[in-house]
Amino acid sequence: MPRITRKTFVAAPAEWVWNLAGDFAQWHPRLSSGPDDTDVADTFKVSAVERDDEAMTLSYTIPESGFEMTDHKATVLVEPTTDYTSHVTWSVDFGADPAILLELEDQVGNDIFEQALDRLATSAQDTHGAAQVAKNT
Repeated sequence: MPRITRKTFVAAPAEWVWNLAGDFAQWHPRLSSGPDDTDVADTFKVSAVERDDEAMTLSYTIPESGFEMTDHKATVLVEPTTDYTSHVTWSVDFGADPAILLELEDQVGNDIFEQALDRLATSAQDTHGAAQVAKNT
């Protein structure tokens, strides 16, 4: 089964990042897990399969992704690297016609995962930094 994976470094503690990562609405422009956002154009409704707050993992499927994938299951994992930094890994396992795997790698890996991970990292770093400044003033 093919897999697409992207990973990013975040200059914020893992717990802080997990608080954002566990709720797509806070950081992902096109994924929705709540019932209120299902009518937004270009938004994909996700269905959580498994969430483990202790391990900081969230697995989900997108029943109607618009991509030519079958058996879609994606996982977001937040891992601490130090007390103040973390890594986020986002991967998806799926079935697809081998002829379109490179296209899916580009569309899903680069256009969706990388851009969204950049947004998550920026949001986590900005909100954590602001909290630290407020704490010290």
